[in-house]
Amino acid sequence: VLVTSGATEALSDCFNGLIEPGDEVVVIEPLYDSYLPVLHRAGAVPKLVRVAPPDWRLDRAALAAAFGPKTKAILLNNPMNPAARVFTRDELTFIAELVVRHDAYAICDEVYEHILFDRRQHVPLMTLPGMRDRAIRIGSAGKTFSLTGWKVGYVTASAALLDPITKAHQFTTF
Repeated sequence: VLVTSGATEALSDCFNGLIEPGDEVVVIEPLYDSYLPVLHRAGAVPKLVRVAPPDWRLDRAALAAAFGPKTKAILLNNPMNPAARVFTRDELTFIAELVVRHDAYAICDEVYEHILFDRRQHVPLMTLPGMRDRAIRIGSAGKTFSLTGWKVGYVTASAALLDPITKAHQFTTF
């Protein structure tokens, strides 16, 4: 676990620690407004896949088409901000299969994991088969405890994945 100066810094640390210029990162829209600038700053090429109202369904064909030989990661916001969409276990299994097939990472922005409605349940992608050493979870103490001014984020990942993220973090907050 790495503690950061907010979840947005955690995202930046992940991108700067894992992404090389030219790497593609799959991102599902609508999205948190800091994703694209921080990805561009890290040199990533975002590959956008859109979900739309009223049902916010994930187009599996479009998602699969967004993955390719240059795909380094998928950035998964679950539950989604601003759509409040919570991905199902079946959708997450499909995402996990794509991540494994393309030897990619899953950077999971899960800051809203405790803000759920209509009896929906959040399933961390990290808990699915094959994801323990491929998934990075980002959380926010400010969101969890409804104190957004706290700016305390954290990254949870396997030691091998966390090492380059920690190095990026060191030079971000040095």
